[in-house]
Amino acid sequence: MIKAMKAFGLSLALLAGACAAQAQTAPAAQAHGIEAAAWLAGRWVGTGFGGEMEETWAPPIGGQMIGHFRYWRAGEPQFYEIMMMDVADGGVRMRVKHFNPDFVGWEEKDGWVTFEPVSVGPDALVFNGLIIRRESAHRIVMTLRLRRGDVVEEETLRFERAPL
Repeated sequence: MIKAMKAFGLSLALLAGACAAQAQTAPAAQAHGIEAAAWLAGRWVGTGFGGEMEETWAPPIGGQMIGHFRYWRAGEPQFYEIMMMDVADGGVRMRVKHFNPDFVGWEEKDGWVTFEPVSVGPDALVFNGLIIRRESAHRIVMTLRLRRGDVVEEETLRFERAPL
């Protein structure tokens, strides 16, 4: 189990490099404040990667949004993420730090996985390697590109809004 999670973690860590090397078809990053992502605030629950997920985002304050993510399978925590969205280079970007269930970090102390800005719209946040689309006020779909060895795969994660 630990080997599988470390391999998954390595795949996520390599994601930034894989995504940077691939051309995106979305338009160039547009200048928007973090308020353009405010619709993501709240608690979201869903399934993906063969388990269950929960992601929660706080509303924008001071040009940033902070969130956390947890993933579990068969009732056992598998990993956690702490996430931050802010504005850089004229667009909204997201940075992520990953942790094992015992809260040991995957990235170096001052390292993280960065999803660089591509575009922001009223129903989509597009990053290099990650797209978050709002299907309705109560449903979002995330498309995540992951590198597994020499292969880049897309995972689709579906979430429903949930009470806090």
